[in-house]
Amino acid sequence: MTERRKWKAEEKLAIIKEIKENGKVVEICRKYSVDLGMYYKWKESYDTFGLDGLKPHSRRMEPGVRKLMKENEKLKTLLAEKELENAMLSESIKKKMVRR
Repeated sequence: MTERRKWKAEEKLAIIKEIKENGKVVEICRKYSVDLGMYYKWKESYDTFGLDGLKPHSRRMEPGVRKLMKENEKLKTLLAEKELENAMLSESIKKKMVRR
């Protein structure tokens, strides 16, 4: 398996500017062996955050954040189950009312 290429912010910016000037996204992405999806992520990040958006960021989470995320997912699941249960009870009540 080949190693993944790491692009510098300046290289990403040069590709974005070249595409902006020429308007030929597919051709230029092929020229530099950049996936179209990756280019559009770079462009969106650049449009939103400027040059800082193209710089690499650390993806490490704070120690307690992962635990909070898991707890949040668990609570969302429980809430969804309760909402479904309420909807089913409400439907059964409506059906009983129609029968009478």
